[in-house]
Amino acid sequence: MSEPDESRGVFRRKAGGFLGKDGAARLAARERERIRERDIRETARIEMLPLAGERAGEELSRFADAVRRAPNMAGYFDPQHIVNMRSQLDGARHGFTTLHRGGILEVVEIPCLPDDVMGFQIFTVYDPRDDKDRGRVIGYTVYSLEKGSAPFGRAEAVRIAFDIFPEFREGRYRKVPFTNHEIYNVSRRLLCRFRPERFLVDAKTQIRQTRTGDPRKRAIYYLKRGYYPPDRKPLADACLLRLADNRPVGQRALAHLLEESDATFWIFPMR
Repeated sequence: MSEPDESRGVFRRKAGGFLGKDGAARLAARERERIRERDIRETARIEMLPLAGERAGEELSRFADAVRRAPNMAGYFDPQHIVNMRSQLDGARHGFTTLHRGGILEVVEIPCLPDDVMGFQIFTVYDPRDDKDRGRVIGYTVYSLEKGSAPFGRAEAVRIAFDIFPEFREGRYRKVPFTNHEIYNVSRRLLCRFRPERFLVDAKTQIRQTRTGDPRKRAIYYLKRGYYPPDRKPLADACLLRLADNRPVGQRALAHLLEESDATFWIFPMR
């Protein structure tokens, strides 16, 4: 089975037959709608409540310590973020949800700029079977808003930089089982409060030149989540449909996406 080829604009579906670019685009749009419903809209809601200043400061210090200890973070994580969050602790809030396999996830949100135009979600997991478990900080999302002409409290787009620390990826933390995708779904669900038209991920720092993962694996991760570079959308559509059929994406297709796209951001449409 050949891999998607943007120059031909066709690919074979698992059920058989060939589709042109328009057919692939329609099927990809349906798959993205399925992703929106399954991964974002159906994700359990979390009630977020104000977090008192002293407790917020403790959580921020805990996060800062986790960042210092995480491998490959030196020079990657800007320490000014911590300083900025300390100036915005009065806007901190938090909430809890149960993970699919029984663990507890706490999300602490702390702005790092006024009016919540940029902020962090800090993820901590707990083992409810262990009364002495104080939780482990496993990663974070940093988000920023493109307000555009959106009304107050909303944004045209939300940029997301998501990272689970390496020691907790791929099931390494066995005390509290979870997947990166499960945490990512919670993150996007919470950010839906801004009613964005699209989510964005930075093609350079989150995919092509990431220091905490393999670029091709990162590309597949975001393709499977429905993201695409706008200047290579037909190829991304074909890759998405292969992944939806549980078929691998070829190395040549990934090379085209990573090396030939000039897109600054990969897009996930919310409408």
